[in-house]
This record gives sequence, C-alpha cells and structure tokens, in this order.
Amino acid sequence: MRGRRNVGNVGKVRNVARMMLLTLPTFLTFLRRVAGMPDYVAHVEHLRRCHPGQPVPTERQFYDEFTRARYGDGPTRCC
Repeated sequence: MRGRRNVGNVGKVRNVARMMLLTLPTFLTFLRRVAGMPDYVAHVEHLRRCHPGQPVPTERQFYDEFTRARYGDGPTRCC
C-alpha cells in the first residue's frame, strides 16, 4: 500500500507545481503593485486595447517616464 500512496502523491505534487507556475506571474504582478512598481506588459496591453492609435513606448522609455513621474527631476531626498 505504501507504494501506491507515493504514486498518488507524485500526481498531487505535479498538480501543485502546475498551479504554482500558473499563479506565480499573478503573484509577482501583485508584489510589484504593492511595491509601487509599474507593470510594462499590462500597460502595453492597455494601450493596444484602449488607445490603438497611440505609439507603444519601449520598456526603457516606460520606466524612465515612471521614474520621472514618481520622483520628479529633482533629488529624491532633502539630505
């Protein structure tokens, strides 16, 4: 019986691993949003869906614009 239980557990482990792989990108997106980091892929999808005539910025341009909007052109601290 012990051999059969192990075989059954292998299938369960594989299913858990598949679920983790499917939810990992969602979890990482959640962490980025909590930390205040923008999501470039979501932004590009939004631009293509809602603003089809607008040019899509490169990833570098997107993050540069985010940094400028968040921190401005001046120093980020006073001292």
